[in-house]
Amino acid sequence: MLKKTIILFIAILSFFAGFSQEKFNLNVITTSKDDQKVLTKFHLKKTYQTIIDAKKELNNLLFELYKSGYITSTIDTISEDTTSISASLFIGSRYYITNLKLGKEAVKIASDINFKEKFYKNKPANYNEILNIAQKILIECENNGYPFADVKLDSINIDSSKVSAIINLKKNNKINIDSVIVKGTSKITKRYLNSYLSIKPGELYNESDIISISNKINQIPFLSEIKKPEVIFTKDKANVYLYLNKKKASMFNGIIGVVPNDRTTGKLLITGELKLKLLSAFNAGELIDFDWKSISKGTQELNINFAFPYLFSTPFGIDYKFNLFKKDTSYLTLNNNIGILYLFSALTHIKAYAEIQSSSLIKANGLENATVLPPYADISSTLYGIEGFHENLNYRLNPTKGFYIKISGAAGLKKIKRNDKINQVLYDSIQLTTNQFKFGTDDGVFVPLARKHTILFSFKGGYILNQNLFINELYKIGGLKTLRGFDEESIYASLFSILLIEYRFLFERNSYFNIFFNGAYYEKSMHNSFMCDSPYGFGVGVNFETKVGIFSLNYALGSEQGNPILFKNSKIHFGIISYF
Repeated sequence: MLKKTIILFIAILSFFAGFSQEKFNLNVITTSKDDQKVLTKFHLKKTYQTIIDAKKELNNLLFELYKSGYITSTIDTISEDTTSISASLFIGSRYYITNLKLGKEAVKIASDINFKEKFYKNKPANYNEILNIAQKILIECENNGYPFADVKLDSINIDSSKVSAIINLKKNNKINIDSVIVKGTSKITKRYLNSYLSIKPGELYNESDIISISNKINQIPFLSEIKKPEVIFTKDKANVYLYLNKKKASMFNGIIGVVPNDRTTGKLLITGELKLKLLSAFNAGELIDFDWKSISKGTQELNINFAFPYLFSTPFGIDYKFNLFKKDTSYLTLNNNIGILYLFSALTHIKAYAEIQSSSLIKANGLENATVLPPYADISSTLYGIEGFHENLNYRLNPTKGFYIKISGAAGLKKIKRNDKINQVLYDSIQLTTNQFKFGTDDGVFVPLARKHTILFSFKGGYILNQNLFINELYKIGGLKTLRGFDEESIYASLFSILLIEYRFLFERNSYFNIFFNGAYYEKSMHNSFMCDSPYGFGVGVNFETKVGIFSLNYALGSEQGNPILFKNSKIHFGIISYF
């Protein structure tokens, strides 16, 4: 019985193997020797895997003949059996366009579609190319107020192998945008929508703007599209209906850090951060961002950001950032950054800005007789720069695919102020007014591995170029958002680069488990000293969504200055982000 079963199984396999390897022959018969010469130029295959493949090849052959100017080509008869197909092919003469013109209306937009008559003289007649010109004319009309335009090929004249024709255009009704009407829970202002979508009442109808609506809406974090937009036409007007709901995008974030306190052996230091981000709270697309941190004992930082897009219904907006940093009783730094935005979309902009920074010593007692300048100084600087930003992520809260990039550069003057409580002779050895340059970047790419797996590669870098730098004007790195495994903003640098590699397993839409490694190189170049190091850190974390928000927990270890990894110096960060 087993032997018979095996023999039957082998027979079935042989049958299907033979079936899958069967070839179909294609035999194309031409009506003349001249046609046969033309056919040989197309390198037609003789055999195909299936009969369907052979028939497709015949259709492709016809299209290629048409494109080459053989516009009268036809397949007259087809006969087929189980192993072959025979087709009778007539190719005929090759036709050339000797005169292709645009009609009275169409010629007005010739330059807009890059049409020049000299390009269409004495070249093989190509129906697809003529169709492409007609489509360009229609698209140009649709994007300039004439969505119902008609294009016809008129005055066709065939003389021997020469073809001439005229492409005529009838624009029909001119259409203007009447209004943009929003249906749904969103209360977003029409000023914002009209400017962002480039669809304003009174302007000419533009089909490309209508087509791009859904894609643009998907880029806005505080709006969701219920269904695709609709356009209702009247005699000479168009009303655009948008179906939008408000989406949770504002955020409250509280983070607590537990780290060893180096000053008190065996005790822990609690650090914290409170962040309130209001996004379009007043339905105008504006941003209000408040961020307070208690980094270490006596050290606090405050960041405020206000941005308002589409001023006076233009692509321009304003962006203001304020930073206050107080280092125990050492110094106080204030930074004001005000910029003018030019918005290409909700996720792409360039910004021209001015950055005004001042830093002053809080206590300078006992420095009257100092022999060297202290590491802190009274400083002011004014820099002018430009920033570019673009983001393309498949889901902003927890992406698996896409990238983001931000690059900035600035230049200006820095002044060192004399402090009356410091030995004045020490200032004679340095230049008090100097040029200063500042560059920064923050980039990342998410590479999907599978449906629930992704890897984040990110790079952060900064560089301050000046010959007389002090601690209170350097970058501050370290902590959850820059270099994990180290205290928040504990490392001072004039130049730094940080590479992060993070694997994420997404077990819910807004929840994931992660394993990460980040390594850095930094330089601390000051007026009287220089050092560099390559610290690194690694660890694990988890983010998961709860009823009150997204809870995060990260555990990290780090090493710097060549020191070994010590578990007693591990860093734990946990917090919750609530969206509303």
